[in-house]
Amino acid sequence: NMLAALWNAPTDSVVFKESGVFAGAGTVGSTEACLLAGLALKFRWRNWYKNKHGITDAEVRREYPNLVISSMYQAAWEKLFKYMDIEPRLVHPRHFEMTLDADEVEEMID
Repeated sequence: NMLAALWNAPTDSVVFKESGVFAGAGTVGSTEACLLAGLALKFRWRNWYKNKHGITDAEVRREYPNLVISSMYQAAWEKLFKYMDIEPRLVHPRHFEMTLDADEVEEMID
């Protein structure tokens, strides 16, 4: 449930209403977890984009979502970007501080 809450999983599913837990998949490795989370994010984005623009499923599949992420990401995200057609928007941390500048992050958001 912690991961579902982190990704704002919808609570209106039948499984959640009956059991109080989210249906999903567990993984042993972080790569699999990143890819599954990225796919969930992509499919939720597709639904949001389709409804926002009033387009069909086929039309929304022609669009590429993007993900704003630190340039110090885990290597699994590179696979997500390459194989799942997601555009990375990299924000580089400040030198010697390893923190992101909120203004730089905001500039990447569309």
